[in-house]
Amino acid sequence: MIAGRTIERGVSLVELLVALAIGMLVLLGAGRLYLGGVENLIRVDDLGERQEAVSLGALFLLRDIRRGGVEPGRYTLVEAASGEGCALHDSVAGEPLVDGLAATAGSCAASEPLRGDVGGRSGLYRITLRALEVSEPLVLHAMDREAAVRRAGAPAP
Repeated sequence: MIAGRTIERGVSLVELLVALAIGMLVLLGAGRLYLGGVENLIRVDDLGERQEAVSLGALFLLRDIRRGGVEPGRYTLVEAASGEGCALHDSVAGEPLVDGLAATAGSCAASEPLRGDVGGRSGLYRITLRALEVSEPLVLHAMDREAAVRRAGAPAP
């Protein structure tokens, strides 16, 4: 101690305010990164659900085409019960198979998810499905196994 004065060790008010300001900037940056990550996770999850709907619809159609005897009018797109997009509908079973698809034409009813005898080839089908909020449809071609075997066994022209 020096004659009537005490020397105190510590931080001044200015140093404390500067440290608090720097800490707040770091917390704000970390919070923004966290929120950005959560938003990306939600977007990726939504995209995954849309892709899953298209994949599942294509799997149903491919399975039945490969088994043979699928009439092109059997599968249609109808307005989804949820009111969002279209549902792949099986007219033989009388029930929807997959929700979450988008119309590939002007409306669900005008869309043709399955077209037979593509290019004049008997047993060749074109599957056209589009996910919600995606501009380009997924187009697959599949062959009825029985038609493929008949075609392979036919004499060459």
